[in-house]
Amino acid sequence: MSQTRFWHLLAKKISGEASSEEFQELEDLIKQNPDWAYQAEHISHFWKFKKENHNQESELAFKKHMLRMKEEGIDLPPQEISQPDLPVNYINKRRRLAIYSVSIAATVIFLVAGLVWLTSDKKKSPLVREKSFSEVSSPIGSKTKLVLPDSTVVWLNAGSKLTYNEQFGTTNRNTTLIGEAFFDVKKSTVPFIIHANKMQIKVLGTAFNVRAYPDEKTTETSLIRGRVEIRLDKKPDRPFILEPNEKLIVSNEQQDEIKTKVQSKDPLVVYKTLTRTVDSTIVETSWVHNELIFQDEDFHEIAMKIEKRYGVAIEFKDEKIANERLSGTFTSETIQEALNALQLATKFHYTIKGNLITITQ
Repeated sequence: MSQTRFWHLLAKKISGEASSEEFQELEDLIKQNPDWAYQAEHISHFWKFKKENHNQESELAFKKHMLRMKEEGIDLPPQEISQPDLPVNYINKRRRLAIYSVSIAATVIFLVAGLVWLTSDKKKSPLVREKSFSEVSSPIGSKTKLVLPDSTVVWLNAGSKLTYNEQFGTTNRNTTLIGEAFFDVKKSTVPFIIHANKMQIKVLGTAFNVRAYPDEKTTETSLIRGRVEIRLDKKPDRPFILEPNEKLIVSNEQQDEIKTKVQSKDPLVVYKTLTRTVDSTIVETSWVHNELIFQDEDFHEIAMKIEKRYGVAIEFKDEKIANERLSGTFTSETIQEALNALQLATKFHYTIKGNLITITQ
């Protein structure tokens, strides 16, 4: 059902008839299904080309193509949009033109969708071309370095994934991030865009860190060099601008009101300066150099970082211990050495069974 809805919304978008709510719904569907972005992009290009040709020629080509697909035994999703041959006395002229435009857009969508099917292996899922997207993952307990086609350097932290399409670096530089990554973006006139945790981060050429784990309470963007523009999906008309040495912390739990540069009990959006140690090490990017640094953080928050670093699961049996504020630095310590060091700062007992660590009084 969602894919049929996707084609319907895409038809309305390229014909210029989509409402702001429908446009947002389409964007959400593409984010949930990154492989659909390839079809959306190429269908949009095909639509622009089609508008330069006579409508009758396109309709004839469509009929021939539908016949070819029928001979191949291929059935495309049913076309839900009304055809443009409605009588004038049935709908007003403006409505008729809108339906005609959406109908032609739908024709182009089904035509190109069929072409993608016929040029791919029929045993594979329809409308998905092989290798249309690249996905790089960094397993729990490790980090991964990669160089994107535009020469941008990316470090992926443990338990993270970065996705981009095969047109990356030519027609776009769009990526989707789950987890944490440090980007050193190659300067270009094509904007570099990251979709992460219901926000969009846009840069041209800069160095910054994004921490966007879905299981954490906040998403952080920390700027080292250059300039960053951040927009929340629910407030796309209100950009947040970061300058060097600043970071933006966005709550993942509430997104009903916007509060900028205002400290409150539980702010939605907060600007802060980057955290530095005595030797000027930037805490937010220390993981790139294999360091785990935390300053005055809840034990529970530290535990989540330890879990990703060491590939373990930590369970607290006492809430008081989980809320203890701690500071420290780990580099090459084993998990046992790290826990023993934390015991020097606060009293607790731990047991290890396989990958599960249980912490008690």
